[in-house]
Amino acid sequence: MQFLLVFIGGLVLGALLNVVIIRLPREKRLLGWPRCTRTGEPLAWLNLLPMIGWALQGGRARNGKRLHWIYPLIEALTATTLTLLYARYGFSPAFFYLTFVSVVLIITGAIDWLHRFIYTFIILGATVLALVFGRLAGMNLIDVALGALVAGGVFTIFFMLARVMFPGAGAPFGLGDVYLGIFIGAAVGLGHLASALFYGMLMAGIVAAGIIVARRLQPGRPLPQYLSYGTYLCLGVIVYTVAWGL
Repeated sequence: MQFLLVFIGGLVLGALLNVVIIRLPREKRLLGWPRCTRTGEPLAWLNLLPMIGWALQGGRARNGKRLHWIYPLIEALTATTLTLLYARYGFSPAFFYLTFVSVVLIITGAIDWLHRFIYTFIILGATVLALVFGRLAGMNLIDVALGALVAGGVFTIFFMLARVMFPGAGAPFGLGDVYLGIFIGAAVGLGHLASALFYGMLMAGIVAAGIIVARRLQPGRPLPQYLSYGTYLCLGVIVYTVAWGL
């Protein structure tokens, strides 16, 4: 019963995260009744139900346009993450700390996927909170601070290399990814940093390799020109914390 309640709570939290993910980039505000992303009409309360609202609409708005698949995915991912964290930690301080970390990563990863943008005030503000409250997950201040510094230094090198290698086009690694690296380092600490980054880098590498192979096999096929590297990093850290903990 407790697991079911946590899962339902995760669905509700995921729906609230969708409000941030949808409205912050589009409207620059969070208050007010939610509106359809396709028609701009106020949503009926049934449409606000996590996952069910999207399914009741058949994944389409009233004008027939498709609603993005990422929104029910966010709700399912949030609910699954919270349930697995609860299974590992119960309602302990570590559970609430890692829930906060997961919320930041889900919002950041989704907005980067949809808009190719990472909000500096969200990620750096969350970094300060991670530095303050990291001890809830059993980490010490030195480990947390070193994680942020090392990740920031390594990701800054990646950023500079990307600028050198892609001078005439949009670099695949932006300054927002540097800030994200700093947050990840602060969130998991130096001892877990390499392992937490591994999953995201592996996923991004597999997708990039798949795109390269597809371009060679089908030269005329339209394929993504941009890889949301930050999204894969966020997802990788969530996978790591759920699977291995801190």
